[in-house]
Amino acid sequence: MERRTWDRDVLGLLMAPFTGTELPDWTGEALEAGLASVILFGHNTPDAATTARLARAIHARAEDCAVAIDEEGGDVTRLQAATGSSLPTAWALGEIDDVELTRAAGRALGDLLAACDLDLDLAPVLDVSTDPANPVIGTRAYSDDPDRVAAHARAFATGLTEAGLGTCAKHFPGHGATAADSHTALPRIDLPAREFEREHLAPWRIAPWLDSVMTAHVLVPALGEGPASISPWSRPLLDRAVAGTFHGLVITDALDMAAVAADPGYAEAAVRAVESGADLLCLGTSLRRDDEQMLREAHDALAGAVASGRLDREMLRARAAHTRETLRSLRTRRRFVPAPTVEAAMRRLEELGAEAAARAVRARHAHLDPVATAVVDLRRRAQHASGARRQQLADALREHGLEAEELAPPDQAARHAQLVAVTRLPRSDPEEGRHLAELLARRPETIVVHTGVPDAAPDHRRLVLAHGGGRPLMRAVAALLVDGGR
Repeated sequence: MERRTWDRDVLGLLMAPFTGTELPDWTGEALEAGLASVILFGHNTPDAATTARLARAIHARAEDCAVAIDEEGGDVTRLQAATGSSLPTAWALGEIDDVELTRAAGRALGDLLAACDLDLDLAPVLDVSTDPANPVIGTRAYSDDPDRVAAHARAFATGLTEAGLGTCAKHFPGHGATAADSHTALPRIDLPAREFEREHLAPWRIAPWLDSVMTAHVLVPALGEGPASISPWSRPLLDRAVAGTFHGLVITDALDMAAVAADPGYAEAAVRAVESGADLLCLGTSLRRDDEQMLREAHDALAGAVASGRLDREMLRARAAHTRETLRSLRTRRRFVPAPTVEAAMRRLEELGAEAAARAVRARHAHLDPVATAVVDLRRRAQHASGARRQQLADALREHGLEAEELAPPDQAARHAQLVAVTRLPRSDPEEGRHLAELLARRPETIVVHTGVPDAAPDHRRLVLAHGGGRPLMRAVAALLVDGGR
């Protein structure tokens, strides 16, 4: 490949992906030319050892480059994408409402990330999940109460920081009242300004204690025109919300998401994001696009905007310097906080996750006898933030000695002695709701294990509220169903 010329000021505002578990030559060249950050996804991180080797290779090419990862725990994990996270969801932690446990969860996760030589975690989530039909936030939020969200998000961030990790609160100004997923469309929140600020902006008062804030691809007409991530009203709103005391980085949500990539388009969105005050542009995942082309297209759009006079060179240079200095401070923090071994960090994460999950799960009239059981997963709507992952309840039941078969809805379930149905959005997803209604009409004794937020659960006598669908929660559900949690 022909070596190309990069604009160092432009590279100082970019967080780029790449494909695979080896550092490509072109990424290495961009790092040496001044690329500020790279972001790793599940295809980069099949296991902790590979992740650590890759992160060290990146730092060998650019010592101060911040290696970021979107690792919330719960249903959104990259580092444990193959198995599911060892931690329960944020909602499960909020349900327990023990801020010291939440801080410990942040520390345990941070220790694992530190052991892999990662620098910046795109967590915690500050969204207030007020719409039970929300397909993208749901149990990723700590609560539908802004004060509880603020308390637990700050505790989780404290734990991450204690481990030496950088933190990023998301998704400003709030993504919890949407019924659309910004991965596939542009969500619109039609709340009056005062109501939105009371319910969704309130948790952002903790932003000054975090290293960065991620802006959301959401429309809030009462606050301003255009998506928050690429519109000039959002940065002043953040400043007002914290009385000008936030001095960290403003990072965009992934610019390859359809909410902005469809209109105004990927390259134009990059320019508008900088015009709107963003310090670092998360370009997104390369699974659907060519990785090198993603970086080049964003870079060339910004460089072209400078050449045309649309973006001021001195502004760009000053912002890139601020971004690099902030990321350098994160690298310094990471190097000066001793990291445990991967094995020790993983053990602690597993122990804490199991403890928290057992405290979070709630059930009524739900018990399984030691006979053949079928698990019918009714969840139909894709979870773009977490990625596709098979349901884990059947495996958890097998660990407790039950013969558990996985079935697709709905007809095959009639012959089984016991049925367990798994739901997430039965009230708002028509297909999921229809399958559940048909199943319960034929087999009303079915136990429903609900993995979404409680307000989205069906009205059913035999119900388990799992607060998420990941491995530790499904193990806790299985223990509760089989032996009452003993």
